[in-house]
Amino acid sequence: MIGSMKVLSMILAGFVVGYAVSDIRPFDSLLSSTAEFGSPATIVNGLTVLALTACLVSVALARSSARGVLVVAIGAVLVVVFRTVGMVTGMFGDWAGAVGAGALLGASVVLAGRHRGAQASLAVAAIGAGLLGTALDALLQADDGPVFVWDVVGAEDAVVPERAIVMVIAALGAALSLFLAHRDVALQSHETRRTLLVGLPLPIAAGVVSWFAGGHDSGDAVWLGALAGMTAIALVASFLLPGRNGRLLLVLFASSSAGICSFGFAAGDNAQLALSVGLLIVGAGLGYRWPQLYVGLSGLLVIAVAGVIEGYAEIQTGSEFVLPFVVAYALVSVLSTSPGSLAVALPALFTMTLPVTVYAASYQPGLSSSTDAVATRTSEPDHLVLSAAGLVVVAVVTVACAVLMRRPAVVSGSS
Repeated sequence: MIGSMKVLSMILAGFVVGYAVSDIRPFDSLLSSTAEFGSPATIVNGLTVLALTACLVSVALARSSARGVLVVAIGAVLVVVFRTVGMVTGMFGDWAGAVGAGALLGASVVLAGRHRGAQASLAVAAIGAGLLGTALDALLQADDGPVFVWDVVGAEDAVVPERAIVMVIAALGAALSLFLAHRDVALQSHETRRTLLVGLPLPIAAGVVSWFAGGHDSGDAVWLGALAGMTAIALVASFLLPGRNGRLLLVLFASSSAGICSFGFAAGDNAQLALSVGLLIVGAGLGYRWPQLYVGLSGLLVIAVAGVIEGYAEIQTGSEFVLPFVVAYALVSVLSTSPGSLAVALPALFTMTLPVTVYAASYQPGLSSSTDAVATRTSEPDHLVLSAAGLVVVAVVTVACAVLMRRPAVVSGSS
């Protein structure tokens, strides 16, 4: 019973984090509401703040009591809800939402520990809600019938009633299940000091590369240079993480590169959204039961090749329908990992794809969290060039994972 509740608590906590991520605009600065993509101020955006907070909180709480971690987690849930329903407004509300979601992620990974089922539930729920949350919003608002309304704080607040209802229900379930599952659990201590070396510079470096790419208009060279820079950052970070923990970061980065080739998840209507969710769940289940890292990476390579074929032959392969299954399988196959590494890797899927997925966002919501930045571009690689580059990245990451596999696994408590 306790094990099932622990998994349920991670599913709900991950959904709250992911749904909050789907509402955070990656190109909107938290320092200035008027900052445009390409301005240095855009480096301090909601996703960057979320990633930094998750890293800091996971390290700070690594040796805390379960009750102390629970207080942080439930408090973070409340902050996210208050922001969603319009009780925390303006720039302060934007900061609160980003920090709250990051704190919830950081506390959740500590509560999940090295329990593979809990880690998988948290990761898949967060990524699924983060990538499909905007599609869910669109479907919820498609009904022209009556909707729930309530008074909000301030006439300027733009609260989406449907999103607020979903978030309130999920948050209440998350808070209750977190408390029931972890109130009497003794947490294992984990050495995560080294996580700061990777987790703090990673989103900032990604933001710098995004700013550089966004501030120029020199065509393919800048785009491909940005992708090469992101790949180098991911490789360095993965090898700095102790033992084999960097495989998770590499798998998620490879997933985003495969997403570039296929232009993201299919989520255009109810059937497609349900299909993507179902494939995420099935892929995660198979990855949990039969974890094979190279099978997952091979699947990502196949999707990347299909993207190149689409660009060269101008035919549709339907790779976007298979992508959620493969991503979930590959992700769960590399778990368990240290809580700190999980806190670093999950936000990286969103923060490290910014300079190369704006083009994909013009087609449909996918591995980019915003479609607004498309209008700021006047040139970018065509489908074939971008897909070929994504294929190269997936291949490089696969080789890096093979090298990491030669490392000895890290024993809990060592650095």
